[in-house]
Amino acid sequence: MSILADHMPLAQVGVRADEHEKRKDPLPERPRGPHPYEVRVAGRFSRPEDAVLRELLAQWAAEYHRMVVAVAARTLRAEDRALAEDVAQDVWLAVWQHLLSGQHVGNPAGFLAVAARRRVYAHYASARARREQCTDYSDAAAVARLASWLEAAA
Repeated sequence: MSILADHMPLAQVGVRADEHEKRKDPLPERPRGPHPYEVRVAGRFSRPEDAVLRELLAQWAAEYHRMVVAVAARTLRAEDRALAEDVAQDVWLAVWQHLLSGQHVGNPAGFLAVAARRRVYAHYASARARREQCTDYSDAAAVARLASWLEAAA
């Protein structure tokens, strides 16, 4: 027998479940009344200060969207220029998250241009972008390039 078993029977080692329930503090009542954020956007609650940020983002999008697409297109490789709109959408999402975090943007044009360039760089740095390169097997040059990659890897 163990030392613990000599001094205390095993049934008395732990607190019984029903005794534990009796000792639990009752949960506080859930507050009733209106939700603190009364503004509804697309079926969801949002903070009142988000309306100001939405307006700011809409102004920037109206003024700078073409510039963001142009910077993305200029930074992308020639064969990937069709991705410029997708990169621009990623940039606008990142800008929205940046604004929601409470960060200040002093120069929106510069901030958006840097964000677009960095998003393109991140696109090329990701392994997914390298894995998902599209190859047209009816194009002899593409097949030759693929063969050279396979030879280099072997």
